[in-house]
Amino acid sequence: ALALTAVLAGCGSMSRGWLTAISTHPLLAGRVRMVGLVDLDRATAEARAAEFGLADIAIGTDLDAVLAETKPDLLFDVVVPSARPVVVETGLRLGCHVLSEKPMATSIAEGKAMIAQAAAAGRVHAIVQNRRFIAGIRRIRRLIDTGALGELTSLNCDFFIGAHFGGFREDMDNVLLLDMAIHT
Repeated sequence: ALALTAVLAGCGSMSRGWLTAISTHPLLAGRVRMVGLVDLDRATAEARAAEFGLADIAIGTDLDAVLAETKPDLLFDVVVPSARPVVVETGLRLGCHVLSEKPMATSIAEGKAMIAQAAAAGRVHAIVQNRRFIAGIRRIRRLIDTGALGELTSLNCDFFIGAHFGGFREDMDNVLLLDMAIHT
């Protein structure tokens, strides 16, 4: 199978999970070839490249330049939400399909603008936050399917957490609703 090429923007802590999935997941390994990493701090991108053995890839702080140099099929957007609109616009403008970390946007207007940009570019912009294949979720599903609990009439999930995660989330209004509610 022909490998798709990809650039990842945003080499902070979340990028480790993305790069691990790309390199180890049976459906992705060998099908996605990383050709670039971009971060505001070049040393952060260089460290992430070294961690994953990504030699001979483009590394930079300028997304436009790295995308123009590598011409990837995909842009993995793992930046902080406030930077997402510019990153998505840049990726779409330069011909990439864009897969973003959640949340998609910090407002409805911002989200609608990204949808319009993707349509105009003829590219896909998708947001990933898929929990359906996590082992615990799959076990719950199997338990429900056995009927051991009887007929379910409602299923509730509550999120009780002191929302102090550090980083960009400390400055977000309504962080549980905007960034974390997807988990429930």
